[in-house]
Amino acid sequence: LRLVLLAENLAGYHALSALITRARLASPRGSPGLVFTEIEGRTGGLTCLIMTENQQPETPGFEYRVEQLRTLFSDRLHLALEHHGLPADARRCSAWIRRARDLGLPWLPVNAPLYARPRDRIVLDALTCLRYGTTLDEANDRLPPNGEWYLKGVSHMRERWGRDALLETLRVADRCRFHMTDLKPRLPPFDVPGGGERNAFLRGLVERGAQERYGDRLDTPHLRQIEHELGIIGRLDLADYFLIMWDIVRFANRRGILVQGRGSAANSAVCYCLGITAVDPIGLDLLFERFLSESRHEPPDIDLDIAHRDREEVLQYVYQRYGRRHAAMVCESITYRGKMAARDAARVLGFSSEESDRLSLEVDRGGAVDAAHRLAEGGAVRAGLDPSEPSTMALIRTVAGLEDLPRHRSIHVGGFVISDRPIGEVVPVERASMADRTVIQWDKDDLDLPGFIKFDLLGLGMLTLLGDAIRIIRRTRGVSIDLARLPPDDPAVYDMICAADTVGVFQIESRAQMNTLPRVRPRCFYDLVVEVALIRPGPIQGDMVHPYLRRRNGEEPVTYLDPRLEPLLKRTLGVPLFQEQGMKVAITLAGFTPGQADNMRRAMGFKRSHRKMQEVERDLVEGLRRNGVASDVAAQILKYLTAFANYGFPESHSASFALLVYASSYLKCYYAPEFYAALLNAQPMGFYSPATIINDARRHGVEVRPVDLARSEWDSTLEMATVRRQVRSKSRNRRDDVETPQKRSFEEAPRPKRPDCEGNAPALRIGLRLVHGLGPKAREKLQGAREEGPFQSVEDVMRRSGLGPPDLRVLAEAGAFETLWPGRRQALWELLRQARGDAGPLARRARESAAPVREMSALERIAADYRCVGLSSEGHPIEFLRPGLESQGVLTAEALRSRRSGDVVQVAGLAICRQRPGTAKGVMFVTLEDETGFSNFVVMPDAREAMRDTLRAPLLLMEGVVENEQGVVNVLARRAQRLDLNGDLGPSRSHDYR
Repeated sequence: LRLVLLAENLAGYHALSALITRARLASPRGSPGLVFTEIEGRTGGLTCLIMTENQQPETPGFEYRVEQLRTLFSDRLHLALEHHGLPADARRCSAWIRRARDLGLPWLPVNAPLYARPRDRIVLDALTCLRYGTTLDEANDRLPPNGEWYLKGVSHMRERWGRDALLETLRVADRCRFHMTDLKPRLPPFDVPGGGERNAFLRGLVERGAQERYGDRLDTPHLRQIEHELGIIGRLDLADYFLIMWDIVRFANRRGILVQGRGSAANSAVCYCLGITAVDPIGLDLLFERFLSESRHEPPDIDLDIAHRDREEVLQYVYQRYGRRHAAMVCESITYRGKMAARDAARVLGFSSEESDRLSLEVDRGGAVDAAHRLAEGGAVRAGLDPSEPSTMALIRTVAGLEDLPRHRSIHVGGFVISDRPIGEVVPVERASMADRTVIQWDKDDLDLPGFIKFDLLGLGMLTLLGDAIRIIRRTRGVSIDLARLPPDDPAVYDMICAADTVGVFQIESRAQMNTLPRVRPRCFYDLVVEVALIRPGPIQGDMVHPYLRRRNGEEPVTYLDPRLEPLLKRTLGVPLFQEQGMKVAITLAGFTPGQADNMRRAMGFKRSHRKMQEVERDLVEGLRRNGVASDVAAQILKYLTAFANYGFPESHSASFALLVYASSYLKCYYAPEFYAALLNAQPMGFYSPATIINDARRHGVEVRPVDLARSEWDSTLEMATVRRQVRSKSRNRRDDVETPQKRSFEEAPRPKRPDCEGNAPALRIGLRLVHGLGPKAREKLQGAREEGPFQSVEDVMRRSGLGPPDLRVLAEAGAFETLWPGRRQALWELLRQARGDAGPLARRARESAAPVREMSALERIAADYRCVGLSSEGHPIEFLRPGLESQGVLTAEALRSRRSGDVVQVAGLAICRQRPGTAKGVMFVTLEDETGFSNFVVMPDAREAMRDTLRAPLLLMEGVVENEQGVVNVLARRAQRLDLNGDLGPSRSHDYR
């Protein structure tokens, strides 16, 4: 039988959720189900509908099942009839009505719709085909036989079933009074040592933490703020929430796992004193109500960043600490966007994979409706389709119809929910695809209505990098680094940042940030707070970036709309950049309470309500008038607040990130080899590929050594050796390596002297993890073999590693056998010979009998490196094209920096980033890399369309007009052409963003 259970009240909902959870956890993934006995004892508060579609009244055993169900549900058992206009429906429904009367069973009609509107049928058919992995032409009876499966209105149902039948549906509906707000889930009480009261325990932790954080600086304003926050936390009954988060942080600290809270939680002095966050909100004058407000009636939100490699250990601690029956991760519904909709629609409609690829290239990563418009306005024609064909028109309708529909579910990046009662009774739970994880079925956005408190435990690669770098520094140099006690405002660190030398540095390594750094010229921590926030949708769309830069550089006077705004906006030169500033403006000039100001921010936010907006604007205008703000100034303030609340960046969030900006900059400045090793081992993360990271390391004087089976570990490591100084010849064709006792560096860009670097600096050895195709199984085999001792020969590798031919071949092509058998092709030949059995312990041929193969040239080796490892320790591909490029007047990235605005230039390089942000109105930014650095090109929409195919090439020669502003150079692109290299570099390593 197929049953539908309806929750009448809270008890019924708990029972229903528990039944769904049991069906999901006890059955194979994707095939949930229950046996009859599992329903017994779990029917309180539930109404049961017996669905009759695809069943006949004479089904054997039906009467017996009805009696079983009647004992469980009593008068809450009904027969449900469906009529979808099929020829046999009327006769079948009449027979079921007679059967219901014979059994004394009330019946009612149901819609049982599969889609909302008649025009949505094509979308249902597409989704059905995707579920079964078929096309519309081959779906056959998997699709509904007609178009009557939509949600029908009252008049239609009354005409078909009659008034009395509809009255029965109203009686059942009237019994179902449950609402999601009835749930009110609660956290488990925190287990206080010794059984003490939880608020008192929290207070004690905060008071001790305040002494540790502030020491002699702890004064009356600090104590007043802490007391204010503890009072709100107590009145909102949130002590358990803060104690649970404190407990998670304490576990991570004890395990040596780097964690840091961020987001609005950094506005809280309590979070700072508990060690959850690392930013002093009192010192930065941050607004607590941005984090928690009594008037908001919503739970607080703490985002805890965890070193991503160790995050699973923290997640499993939460499961173990609170029990798997009481904790689960949050689901995220992945909805259709343009490219995904175009591909799936094409597949369902039977288009070829080549046509699907072309269609996907014609649409953006925006919404599906926008994608449909683009296809209708010429994209389909450019993809080779006939716009008059019915299949093309169906494709466009299907793509549009998929807009925002769920495609699949995944685990939220870090959301965790914990409940005092079994979580499966509060929300249905199922097994995740990852081992040892369970996940609720609700999306993250569904949690607010019932009042769930979500714990966001997020993985952050930068924390992994910092932790690894600190461990490597301790191991190789004997120096212990404490991130909380780094020298503040180090001039050499800020010199490096001002020069935009920030590849690998947290948050300020993007093209846009690099372009801004020389203009902002950060010299202190708060400058970094501003820099992090500056390149965000809010300041960009609010036209606040350029006014700030002009004021920063003395090109525009610092002014304020009202003198009372100066204390609020002085640190950002009169330009509002942060959400907290907007809230303070409302507090200062309109007389809002902090809670009202936060409600204003939320009302004007992304999911804004027109009614609430009107109410807030009315109160704001009245408050501004009452406080003597001139009407024209009030209009400007209202415009600013309305526009900026949607996109403004939280100051607390920016400050938390700025701490990591400084820490990663410091390590790159003073411990470059360790920094780059940790950066490679933390991949994938950040903006740049390992190849770009390695090239940047070489430019910073780090000797990079190739992957080597005899010397490489799985991770990239450091080796102590003589380091070479890199000197460029006048022709700049290829570099010459000159032995020197000094560390390797560019003479024109000297690095700050390391305080602990005496003698030889470490060299960076590429790890085996970067070899393409080597996965977890290969790692286990190699590490197991290495525990027995280093590899001694090709034969030794084949005998002990357990690797198959594909892995051995890619290692040979990557040069990993160089120490064991010099020459990549020679090593590959030897592998083949060993595999044939021509050699063994008793029949080894001398090395003199080498295979008659030509060894790889330098260019071929670099090309093989890129194919097999994604990078090369030998050099940059563009170096081999440099002689020909120089003869054409093509500049290096380094030479481009000295050109003046208006100069027409040509630059060549490896395309490492193609970016088209939503705030750029169709403009694309392309970053090229050569052996000397980066060059940035701005491609306007018309030029982008003309160069669309060319810009996908991995190697490009681009021409354009220089824009040099305060030493920041961009080139307005006019033309682009592909460059060919005599060697396949493999798939593009460009990081492309929208």
